[in-house]
Amino acid sequence: MTTQGFSSGSWVPTTEEHSRASALVEAYAEVQGQMARLQAESALILAELAGIAKAQSARSGSTSDHKFAFRSMAAEVASVVRVPDATVRVRMCDAVTLVSEFPATFAALGEGRVSDAHARVITAAGARLDEGARTEYEGIVLARAENTTAAALRPIAKALAERIDPLPLTARHERAMDARGVWLTPLEDGMGELRIVAPAVLVFGAHDRLTQMARVIKRAADGQERTMDHIRADVATDLILTGAPTSGDGLDAIRAAVQVSIPADTLLGLGDDSALLAGYGPIDPDAARRLATRAPTWVRLFTDPDTGCLRTVDTHTPTASQRRFLVARDEHCRFPGCRQPARRSDLDHTVAHAERGRTTVTNLAHLCETHHMLKHHSPWRMHQGEDGVIEWISPLGRTYTHAATPVVRFQALAQVIAPVVALEDVMPAGAVLDLVVAEPAPF
Repeated sequence: MTTQGFSSGSWVPTTEEHSRASALVEAYAEVQGQMARLQAESALILAELAGIAKAQSARSGSTSDHKFAFRSMAAEVASVVRVPDATVRVRMCDAVTLVSEFPATFAALGEGRVSDAHARVITAAGARLDEGARTEYEGIVLARAENTTAAALRPIAKALAERIDPLPLTARHERAMDARGVWLTPLEDGMGELRIVAPAVLVFGAHDRLTQMARVIKRAADGQERTMDHIRADVATDLILTGAPTSGDGLDAIRAAVQVSIPADTLLGLGDDSALLAGYGPIDPDAARRLATRAPTWVRLFTDPDTGCLRTVDTHTPTASQRRFLVARDEHCRFPGCRQPARRSDLDHTVAHAERGRTTVTNLAHLCETHHMLKHHSPWRMHQGEDGVIEWISPLGRTYTHAATPVVRFQALAQVIAPVVALEDVMPAGAVLDLVVAEPAPF
């Protein structure tokens, strides 16, 4: 295990500060747990109100009356709590879904083991599953939810639901394509909002290209007062209206970059397992194959079949190989909960090179600028194991373990019980089964 050195010159909290901060952190965690329990209670109340509205409409004998009974009940609640009744209607629908269709998640929220944000991620990703599949899904995803942020849970939940869902992603993607479009919403004070819904790979690629351009502009202009969001918005409107960015500086040469992991069988057309878009989750295999035909470089990844840990990358130049390996392994900044992509993070030595830290994949990890600075300018400490699992030790002595996203996703997917398929169901009578033994990975 490689361990970060600690500089005695760094600022260190006093004993009194340590004790007070520790107590306040515990108090904050308790308040958050209480809020989760109250949110579960609120969901139960809204679900029961929705049930009353349903019973009222049932007595009328008219199917159309349910909408009005439901709207009336939502309006009653909205008037009391002073929010729009449309907001209450959405909350009531979400509450019914949580309480009646995801009982384990509802129970975890009521016990304060997960937050409302975690519950929304779980229900959104698993909404399409049938009752039996939801039970399996909840059992696996909740264990991950208790140890990660809602944002980090989202791609894991999506991949897990994709693995369990009997309807192929290709069919669902074709149906979802009907929802693509562009919408304009007028805003106050001379502003407007342009919303685009399109395939995830294209949207992520567009955002990446805007981000790369914004970084170039920000670095080139001293005293730049615009934020990254401001610059992204300015560049996006330039590109749409003029076909090119107007800021110059070689911005038109920047191309979007996305990280997509494609199973070998899918790439070769021998299977239809979904590919994974880093930071998002599953994408349909046909789109992944089209991307692969246009990719300037491919990197073959070999993973441990038992743990999902990335073992090696099939490349030839050692330095480039390490970088490709670590981008594939980490996907994001390795501080718990951070979702900054690895490609826009610093590659940091866990043990500094100046302190005889080796330049190996077990002593390197991606950290975004914020957490890179935190590591070197605060008492936070970092250990990295041979398997790439990182332990962060806070100034208050708490330890937070962070496994790379692909490993967490693999462990979740490995728990899915695959359906038993009889050989005669997938092979015609008289067919000959040809077994091919794959060569071991080169490590």
